Amino acid sequence: MQDERSLLNYFVLTFAISWLVFIPTFLAWIGISTPISGDGYNGFASFFSTFGPLIAALILLGRFGGRRAAWALIKCGFDFRMKPIILAAAFLVPIALAWVAVALVSATGIDELPGSMVPPDLGYPAIIWLIPAFLSMMIFGGGQEEFGWRGYAQRPMQSRLGFVWGSLLLGAIWGLWHLPLWIIPGDPHIYIPFLVFVIFTMAFSVQMLWLFELSGFKLSVPWIMHGVQNTVLVVLPVYRLDAEGPQLGLYLYVGLNIAVAALIAVFRTRR
Repeated sequence: MQDERSLLNYFVLTFAISWLVFIPTFLAWIGISTPISGDGYNGFASFFSTFGPLIAALILLGRFGGRRAAWALIKCGFDFRMKPIILAAAFLVPIALAWVAVALVSATGIDELPGSMVPPDLGYPAIIWLIPAFLSMMIFGGGQEEFGWRGYAQRPMQSRLGFVWGSLLLGAIWGLWHLPLWIIPGDPHIYIPFLVFVIFTMAFSVQMLWLFELSGFKLSVPWIMHGVQNTVLVVLPVYRLDAEGPQLGLYLYVGLNIAVAALIAVFRTRR
């Protein structure tokens, strides 16, 4: 089990790997031009940074436990031996919360959300487009972070701080880690208030730990949930891509996630 020093080393290394690549982006943001700034570089930086949590975990596990320990982390993501209902919940919880939020916004008219980003003229069933989209989200689009966040850091944090505080703190760190995305021109995150985003990652972290724990700590669960979460927002966008007034649809969506996380926390602590 990772000790406190190992956890601190993990977070420092993760942030260093993911944030240092944004130095040219930051310099451009404050008005200092560099030869490698621009949209192309920003796209590369955003892509590479998502591997920071995984790379940091593999480096530390390899250093202290050798290749076998590092490989064990990867294999853990492909262990699906759990109750089918847990696996189903990993898919359905993020989908259900986004669907309810979009349905409520549509019914109340409190906001005007954009439509699905799935191309309308595919010429074949949308599911055929969504399956590779989901797999790409798992492997390249953020899901791979879970080998670090939940795979390396979550259980030792839970053993020290308990279920609620361990998941909330990791969720806050996870949210803070995304900060460089707010200095990239045109990135969709710039339309989300940063504090609201961090609150969401904290609530979602509670949800993921709950199912992660119920599965017997099978890393495939948070890996799937993260991939589904990033994919479903392509199909059911919960915030506008503009700065015209408050993001009421987003606030509703985050509120639903907070409510679910609170119910989980109450249920889990009374168990």
